[in-house]
Amino acid sequence: MTTEALIHVKASPLRLDADSSSEEAFITVTGACLRHAEANLPAVLDGQMEGVHQMRVAFRRLRSALKLFRPLIPREASADLVEDVRWLNGFLGPARDWDVFLYEGLIAVFRRFPGKRSLSLFRVKAETIRRSHHRSLRAALSELRYRAMRERFTDWLNRRVWRDALSNEQRQRLAEPVSEFATALLEAHYQRMAKRGDAFAKLSVEQRHALRIRGKELRYALDFFTSLYPGATVKPYLNALAGVQDCLGVMNDISVARRLLDEAGLNSASAARQLVEGWYGCKLDVEESHFIEVWERFMASERPWQNRLPRADRNEH
Repeated sequence: MTTEALIHVKASPLRLDADSSSEEAFITVTGACLRHAEANLPAVLDGQMEGVHQMRVAFRRLRSALKLFRPLIPREASADLVEDVRWLNGFLGPARDWDVFLYEGLIAVFRRFPGKRSLSLFRVKAETIRRSHHRSLRAALSELRYRAMRERFTDWLNRRVWRDALSNEQRQRLAEPVSEFATALLEAHYQRMAKRGDAFAKLSVEQRHALRIRGKELRYALDFFTSLYPGATVKPYLNALAGVQDCLGVMNDISVARRLLDEAGLNSASAARQLVEGWYGCKLDVEESHFIEVWERFMASERPWQNRLPRADRNEH
C-alpha cells in the first residue's frame, strides 16, 4: 500500500437526525467540511495530488453548504469567511486543474503519440507549471491567513455568530426540523436542474456550465442529507446523477483545457495545441451524443425525498 493511500482522507458519511433543528444540521455539515479539509492538509503539504483533490472537494462542499443554507442564514453572515475560502480556492483550483489535465485528461494522448516532439516539449513545460502551482498552494497554506481562517470558522460555528443579525422569526425557522428544510431544498434544486437539462440542445457553453454547477449543488445537498431518506433510493439516484455530472464534466474539460493551454503560452498555430484540442473535440462530440441517454436515466430515477413532498408536487416533471 502506498503512503498516499494512507494519508489522503475522503469525506465521511454524515448522520443527521430527522428531528434535529436546521441550525444543528448546518453546524454538523459545515463542521464536517472543515474537518475534511484539515485532515488532508498533511497530504497537500507533502505534494500529493489526491490530497489536493480532497481538500478542494472539502472547500467546494463548504461553500455549497453555506449557499444551500442561505434561506436560513443570509449571505451577509458568512461574507468574510466566504472571501477567505475564495482566496484559498484561487490556489487549490489551478493546482488541481493542472493535476487533472496532465494525469487524467492528457495521459491517453501522451500514450497515443509518444513520438510527437511538440507534445513532449509541452509536457515538460506543463509539468513545470503544475509544480509551480503546487508550491504556491503550499505557501498559501503556511500563511497566517489560512490559520486565521480556520480559527474564525471554528469560532463562528461555536458561537453561532449568525444569530446576531437575525430576527425572532428567522431564529424560529432555524429551530424547525431539518427534514422539512432538506426536502423542500432538494426539490427546488431538482426542479431548477430539470428545467435547464430539458433544454440541453439549446444551451450555450456558459449555460451548460451552469447546469453542471446545478448538478454539483444537488449532489452535495443529497450527500449532506442522505441519512434522512431511504437508503434503497439514494444510491441509484446518486448513480444516475453521477452519469449526468460525468458527461457534463467532459464537456467542461475542453473549456478548462483551452484556458490551461493559454496559460502555457501555446497559440492556435502550435502543433501540440491543435492535437490536444482535436482530442478533446472528439470526446466532446461523443459526450454530447451520450447526454440524452444519461439525462433520461436521471429523470426516470425516483427522487429519494419524493414521498415527503406534498401530494400535488410529487409527480412534477
